[in-house]
Amino acid sequence: MSKVVSMKEAISQHVSDGAFVYLGGYICRSPSAAIHEIIRQGIKDLTVTRANAADDFDMLIGVGAVRRFISTFLSLGVYGLGRCYRRSLEKGIPHKIEVEEYTNLSLPLMLMAGAMGLPFLPTKDLAGSDLLKIRSFMGENKYRQIDSPFDGRPTVLVPALTPDVGIIHVQQADEDGNAQIWGIGGDCQVGAMASKKVIVTCERIVSRETIGKDPSRTIVPAFKVAAVVEEPFGAHPGYTPGFYDVDFGLGYLYQQASNTVEGFEAFVKEWVLDLPDRTAYIQHYIQRFGYQGFKKLQAKFDYGYPVSYAY
Repeated sequence: MSKVVSMKEAISQHVSDGAFVYLGGYICRSPSAAIHEIIRQGIKDLTVTRANAADDFDMLIGVGAVRRFISTFLSLGVYGLGRCYRRSLEKGIPHKIEVEEYTNLSLPLMLMAGAMGLPFLPTKDLAGSDLLKIRSFMGENKYRQIDSPFDGRPTVLVPALTPDVGIIHVQQADEDGNAQIWGIGGDCQVGAMASKKVIVTCERIVSRETIGKDPSRTIVPAFKVAAVVEEPFGAHPGYTPGFYDVDFGLGYLYQQASNTVEGFEAFVKEWVLDLPDRTAYIQHYIQRFGYQGFKKLQAKFDYGYPVSYAY
């Protein structure tokens, strides 16, 4: 049965106040359109997580949608730490969020534990780190440290994460939710599989036959997926390999705007609140920067090296 719905329906039906949400998009394929819809619907008190967070998380924090953040860091790339993130922690604007900080290895391991149905996984990269000195809302459950039963060396155990819902943006999916990616994977697969249910947004919906022709690209099976949204340009201003490049221009505009509360609020009004959906977003982008600017972001088509699945 088809699970295809609009973005508005997917978010209203599956993301509620106080939910624990995994937001995919490690460097690429951020679910930006879904995040904009969360903001439009005024959803609050979220606990959010992903390794390598960026302007998508910064915007959620800036509008006051986030209560807790399980993180590695939050940067605007070459422009440094997210401005809304810093204001929240340093000045309590719009309110001070609670943060538990891990490394770019340990946090994906926590999601992997959740995906595998394990209570924890061991890691060595946190041992001796100052990250072990600070605990927030997770308290004693942020980590445990043991001596390895094999060689006696200090080993950190990190707990499993099982978000209420995972939201990922992918290149393609079928109507049932079998979702495929290529390019940098990051923690996208383990984050989705750790989640109790998944919203898949995609650049295009394809047939089940197309999915079956290249099954190794499928990172989420249909039974995990609650909703599928076809949302071209859905990761902008981030990039989706094979479809469009990073929009450094709009990223710079966001960095400049978010330097102040007033600038941030004006940016969110223009690019999120005043636009009902992604179609209106794209139209606004073309009005602001011209069709040539829009076309310049789009990737030229090219095949990867062919493989054979013959027996």
